[in-house]
Amino acid sequence: MSSTQVPEEALEIEVHASPSEDAKILEGEALEEIKAEAKAKSVVLDKESIAYLEKHPARISSFILRLALPAIADNVLATVTQMADMIMVGRLGAVAVASVGLSNQPLFLIQGLFMGIGVGVTAVVARLYGAGRRDEANHMAQQSLIFAFMLSALLCGTWFLFVPQVIEFMGAQPDVLKLGVVYMRTIVPGLFVLTLNMMMSSALRGAGDTKSPMVANVMINMINIFGNYALIFGHFGLPAMGVQGAALSTTISRAIGTFVLFYIMTQGKGVVQLRVSDGFKPDVHAIKRVLRVGLPTAAERVSLSLGITFYTRIVASLGTMTYAAHQIAINAEQISYMPGFGFATAATALVGQALGAGSKKMAERAGWTAWKMGAVLSGIMASVLLIWPEHLIGLYVDDPEIIRLGAMCLRIMGLVQIPMSTGFTIVGALRGAGDTKAVLFLTMSCVWCVRFVGSWFAVRVLGLGLFGAWAVMALDWCMRATVFMLRWKAGHWKERKV
Repeated sequence: MSSTQVPEEALEIEVHASPSEDAKILEGEALEEIKAEAKAKSVVLDKESIAYLEKHPARISSFILRLALPAIADNVLATVTQMADMIMVGRLGAVAVASVGLSNQPLFLIQGLFMGIGVGVTAVVARLYGAGRRDEANHMAQQSLIFAFMLSALLCGTWFLFVPQVIEFMGAQPDVLKLGVVYMRTIVPGLFVLTLNMMMSSALRGAGDTKSPMVANVMINMINIFGNYALIFGHFGLPAMGVQGAALSTTISRAIGTFVLFYIMTQGKGVVQLRVSDGFKPDVHAIKRVLRVGLPTAAERVSLSLGITFYTRIVASLGTMTYAAHQIAINAEQISYMPGFGFATAATALVGQALGAGSKKMAERAGWTAWKMGAVLSGIMASVLLIWPEHLIGLYVDDPEIIRLGAMCLRIMGLVQIPMSTGFTIVGALRGAGDTKAVLFLTMSCVWCVRFVGSWFAVRVLGLGLFGAWAVMALDWCMRATVFMLRWKAGHWKERKV
């Protein structure tokens, strides 16, 4: 459906002090000087700002919020847009909902691959920015975009040729298969431009700028909502295209948003800049550096998507009505873990920047603080899922059986919102440190051994139906939160080289 991820402009704090003035950093007039410089585009933990935070440790929260809030706003808007999309598709019936859900799930394999590469981009750019090597950061961003363009064109072009086989593999029933093929063929070009958007957004976030990606994605989501309304139902003189209209609207909006980001970064308006004059010849050394961090995360995301794909097949075997309830519940609960996503973005950037500036202590403080702040907000979101699940599902459909099943799913996930937030935020911190191989191993172990095997046993052997599948999903999140927290506390991530 729509793409994925408010406050004042994020701030980059620079402290100017000679070595002899270190004991008086940011006192008196110096503090006023910093406030006067405060309206910059990005938040950067360099040596000067770390010196300031060592003097005022409580201020780390403001750094985190300046990064997290635009990311949260970005993701919340994207999720609200997805909810609006699904509500509109839901008016077309359970078959339409199932066709969109089954079509999107396998596409997460490609999206997950580029999310992983984007983590490498964020981590490398964050390290270089923290060390003050900004020209190198620009070069890394440009090379990642070149690589993404070539790889995405190859993968999306190949995928387009095998759309019917993919939908059939997902276990689509005949009435779902036809609509699913139409939807997927229309949205694959939109996936191509989304991967380019992801690379540029990852570079900007690594440099501490979460606002520019938010602005581009606001545009994507607004265009997408309008386009869905017009093309799904046939308003403003446009034809009623149903689920194909939803896919076409998404593709058009993603293309426009990606162009906006490209314009920002090529016209000198971004903290990370792309220089067209430098050409677009691949630099193998730079690409390898990004992939050294990004490939383990890419493998993790692809493995996660594969595991969830097989999990989805198990749920789809329960019938179109049950799968529609599952898909609507997935869509409705997404907004609850947006705080986790936002604080994970902040943790990735700040941990990487602090390590680049040579401060392991500040990296650890940033990670812990981001986790605590995310957990508090996720606890609040949990109450929404536990108290009003029927109202949320009722926004999509009025079928009482779908509402009953969907509300049951939301209540289950309401119980594990804090473990989910822990999983997101601590993983974000580990990725910022470059500890992506450990995250790969731990994620694969939990998803395949707990979610896939557990859901198969719960559904096929115990006959627990949708309840069993969602209970196992909740267990998977609890396991992941536990192992990621243990990895973070062990501290091995402090020694990783990027």
